[in-house]
Amino acid sequence: MPDSSEISNLRQRRYELRLRAALVQQSVLQTTDPDRLAGLLAEAGDLEAELAGVEAALQAAETSVSQAARVERIRTAVTRSMATTKLEARVKLRMAHVPTAIYHLLDEATDPLVEITVENGDLKPRRLRILSRLEGYSADAVDTIELEGRGKAGATRTITQLPTLFPERIQPIHELTRATVSVCVEEIGGALETHETLTVWLLARNAAPLAVRDPAGGWVDLSRYFGAFVTPNRREVMLFLRRAADRHPERQLSGYQSDVALQVRAIYEALKQDAQITYVNSLIAFNPDESARGQRVRLPRETLEEKQANCIDGTLLFASLLEAATLNPAIVIVPGHAFVGWETGPNSGAWDYLETTMIGSNAFEEARTIGRQKAAFWEKQAASPEKAHAFRRWSLRDLRTVHGITPLE
Repeated sequence: MPDSSEISNLRQRRYELRLRAALVQQSVLQTTDPDRLAGLLAEAGDLEAELAGVEAALQAAETSVSQAARVERIRTAVTRSMATTKLEARVKLRMAHVPTAIYHLLDEATDPLVEITVENGDLKPRRLRILSRLEGYSADAVDTIELEGRGKAGATRTITQLPTLFPERIQPIHELTRATVSVCVEEIGGALETHETLTVWLLARNAAPLAVRDPAGGWVDLSRYFGAFVTPNRREVMLFLRRAADRHPERQLSGYQSDVALQVRAIYEALKQDAQITYVNSLIAFNPDESARGQRVRLPRETLEEKQANCIDGTLLFASLLEAATLNPAIVIVPGHAFVGWETGPNSGAWDYLETTMIGSNAFEEARTIGRQKAAFWEKQAASPEKAHAFRRWSLRDLRTVHGITPLE
């Protein structure tokens, strides 16, 4: 088992690499010179690869220590267990941070809050009631199950639960907030088998999740849920789309029935000339305790109202306008950054890209050149399985139809 000095050294190395990567990524965001960008992207790619290796080693070390500590806690705790009741319940927290903005869209099967494994050591079947809740914030999630007798196939079951949050309780959460998850397992007609409480953190309502740490080990990718922040049907978005249509040579946007590039250009020019948005080059950030990766974001209507945006704000606004124009946009996530893409033909599988942070300062073709260059570099990096996270292109059509991610408003 790794010792504390090994974990400390890995954390220090990760910290140093993140600082270096952040400096390079800021330079990547700030340059509009394709030649200089090529060198910066290569440096960023090398740093990301080294950082991924350190993070994998650190995750393995921390998981090993955490599991050993849990085994010791269970061994020394005075609880009902197989020895006394011929039942055993093991509770795992699967989400240390709760993304309140998109929690209602999560799938219990793939993104549960808790996982409970129960085992029957008796020869006769047992019926159990399993309950979990976020104290003060959710309804009860309840499962009633029957376990077969010892030695049979159904003697052990694993249940996942995702308690439903009360909208009025989470609406006021604007900062990282501590909360408690309670889990109870009891035999129907019998005694309480186990009652555990676990600490979680509720993310702010305007925090869009990129990933959250699974305490059982590893990161859970939630970047597809950025699609919930793409809101093509908001009145503010539809009204601005009318301005974009006025900048099209034919004064209309007709989706894939006419030239796609001309429509994208019209939206670009409208944002540049009419929206007067100030772009702030900022990196996609970690939460301070490093158990969640995410970004505070503005909804598209807020970006239009406040006239300021970072990379993800601009991407979500541009994607909303493209989807409202019946085109298929994509949210593209690369290390420390996001930009917009779009399918060039209906169901064509061919994509084009744009760097939205350049809208206020550069011409459409320049922004498209830089977007294409970044997409080509990171997509090539992601061809290696260990670097697959380096390029995530979330098609809005797929997010809506395959993943069931609907607009927040």
